[in-house]
Amino acid sequence: MTPLLLSYLCEPTTHLSLTLLNAQYDDEGNIDSGLLVTDEGASYPIIDGIPRFIPLEATNSVTSFGDEWNYFNFTDFKENWLTQTVASTFGNTAVFEDKLIVDAGGGSGSQSKWFSEYGAKHVILLELSHSVDSIIRKNLIGISNVDVIQCSIDSPPIKPGSIDGIVYCHNVIQHTESVEKTAGALFDLVAPGGEFVFNCYELGDKGMRKWMRWHLVYMPLRKFLSKRSFTTVLAYARTAAALRLLPGFGFLFEKAGFCITGTVVIPDALSVPRRLKLRYKATSLNTYDLFGSHSNQHHKTELEIRELVQVLQPDPTKILNQENYFLKPQPIGCALRVFR
Repeated sequence: MTPLLLSYLCEPTTHLSLTLLNAQYDDEGNIDSGLLVTDEGASYPIIDGIPRFIPLEATNSVTSFGDEWNYFNFTDFKENWLTQTVASTFGNTAVFEDKLIVDAGGGSGSQSKWFSEYGAKHVILLELSHSVDSIIRKNLIGISNVDVIQCSIDSPPIKPGSIDGIVYCHNVIQHTESVEKTAGALFDLVAPGGEFVFNCYELGDKGMRKWMRWHLVYMPLRKFLSKRSFTTVLAYARTAAALRLLPGFGFLFEKAGFCITGTVVIPDALSVPRRLKLRYKATSLNTYDLFGSHSNQHHKTELEIRELVQVLQPDPTKILNQENYFLKPQPIGCALRVFR
């Protein structure tokens, strides 16, 4: 944990100031351990350089996400991130240069790493699961301008109005207890001139074919699989990914809603076996994410998202990407940009 992070931290529910006690520093001058306390007696430990604002016991949902990112990582999909998420949301990576960025729901840490590579001044990664002690630590080796906080993104321990750069929450907010509560909490962090970037899964049951896929395949299958163990859901995801590679059948299998591949960016230089491997990995990851053991997976209608954005920012001139975000089909990776 860098000393810089102290100037942004606060108690997550009361927003009271925190005082650092019993600090131990590493050879680079970063805080390796210590205790963050308020005047009212709340305390939060810093363990292995990570401030921990978490309950003592993880829920099944949190464990599911930690297992997911520790197993799948995301580093193989940088081209997808650049050509889809970045291109559809920001246009290019220049927007990250010299910015303070909060990566809310950092998952494997891959995107925080890429923000740093493309010139971010500092990145604060928020992640609740145990991936902070495994894959995130591995992916951030050698990167000095990324801080990791273990916390819930619906109660972030960051001072309101302190982030004058980007608060980024892509493909995450639907997994929180309340999309509206989490969006409000994250937008509260944004200072004037800064922005909150987010998207949410869409409710996709319009039309007979989509209705049948949603209510007869997705809903029953998710209800069953989401109560199963990580190994069971993983076995399903890997089996579905293998079936998806079968010519003809695989296409119909995905169209019926039993798996999801998404659009995979495959470099021309890759051999056929490596191309198939990348498609297999993408299908395994996306299918696990669709049916995994996380308890919250909200899907919002266009009207619900429009109403949420209106509550966050009534001034339409401070909202970017609305036209593209609500296109049918939506540009892949597109997220809303809501400015303070």
